Amino acid sequence: MEDAYKALGAGADGIYVTNHGGREIDGSPATIDVLPDIAKAVNHRVPIIFDSGIRRGSHVFKALALGADLVAIGRPYLYGLALGGAKGVESVIEQYNKELKIDMQLTGCKTIDDVKKAKIMHINYTADNLPSNTDPSRMKPYPVTSENQPQEDLDATSGASHH
Repeated sequence: MEDAYKALGAGADGIYVTNHGGREIDGSPATIDVLPDIAKAVNHRVPIIFDSGIRRGSHVFKALALGADLVAIGRPYLYGLALGGAKGVESVIEQYNKELKIDMQLTGCKTIDDVKKAKIMHINYTADNLPSNTDPSRMKPYPVTSENQPQEDLDATSGASHH
């Protein structure tokens, strides 16, 4: 946050928030965690560009909702390019757009401006205290049958059955 104030004081035209994909350096908070504080300090005086491990459309949504004005995406485009050329990059863009639209629909945001005003830090997930669907209290164990149990007829070398 102090660096944002210094940059503004020096006449910066924007603030670029990144740690090049790292999550934590020397015990300092992850970049996404400090983004709201930086956005509050900048207070819309200059654009904030966020770049730090954006791998999905939902990451774009979160960065915008936490204060970014722009979100930089690099590595996924390079992967798409390497694996599929221009069509691969197009596929990455389509997937990001699809995920971003789903998140917008789930949160009631109709525009990117709505996303920027979303208060995702205060979303109350009421079902978080319930056991998962795979919890033994909610799911009956599979029945033990001769078909789903290991057979004694195993290969002595590999341990594989002779099926």
